[in-house]
Amino acid sequence: MVFSIAVVALVEALNQLGNTTLHRRREASVQERMRSLLIEHTRLPDMPAEAKVEEDHVTYTVRRVPLELRNQDGLPLPDMFEISITATWHEGSVLQQATAETWVYPPLFRPPGT
Repeated sequence: MVFSIAVVALVEALNQLGNTTLHRRREASVQERMRSLLIEHTRLPDMPAEAKVEEDHVTYTVRRVPLELRNQDGLPLPDMFEISITATWHEGSVLQQATAETWVYPPLFRPPGT
């Protein structure tokens, strides 16, 4: 009887460890894809205000929002944008969400003379 209880506890612990490992792998995969999308969308010359990408049961929503920044002299800094990515997916029955964001100045990536 004691042995049976110990085996059940061990199996449950191994199951929890497996679930945690799968969850961490999924999170790492989502984080890496968000980094990739950030890089990709900072290089696009004319990105739409919002785009959705669905991959491997994860929905990535990419948003581009103009920033209203001024320099130290109070003059506006044109063409500055915030790029944000929100990833949503389900782990079992629980909705998971992660975000990443950066600022971008698109003229920096334009070829010279354009």
